[in-house]
Amino acid sequence: MTQVTTEIVDSKELAATNRELAKQVITLLGNEEQFDLYADDVVIEFPYASSLGMPERFEGKTAVVAYVRELNEALKGLTMRDMVYYSVDGQPDTVFIEYYADAPTPGGNTYLQTYVNKMKFRDGKMVYMREFWDPKQILDARAGVFDQK
Repeated sequence: MTQVTTEIVDSKELAATNRELAKQVITLLGNEEQFDLYADDVVIEFPYASSLGMPERFEGKTAVVAYVRELNEALKGLTMRDMVYYSVDGQPDTVFIEYYADAPTPGGNTYLQTYVNKMKFRDGKMVYMREFWDPKQILDARAGVFDQK
């Protein structure tokens, strides 16, 4: 019985640790320190990106870091809010995050987006992220819809 109890406690502690790591990955966006949280074999996926002519998958730390640096440059002024982190029972390495983000558009208005991320961690590093967002919001921002009066 002690073995089962210890495993449950260890699992809950690992889940809590990984929620904290997920929070760091998100809140450090735009800061070079975020790259220290990526495993060498990290994979990032964007299931809806192909609808915008963008790649859906980046594999390996070198490719992911290059992409994230490009993203950070494109989304200057991005702010995130109302973040909620969820652990998955029986899967302490998995964390889901829901949040909203906005960024100023060239015309002085605001791009708005809802995000849902699934992250997986191993040995204190992010090994996988799958991010869901609404492609129409990005298309509208690119087209200047938010900037039309």
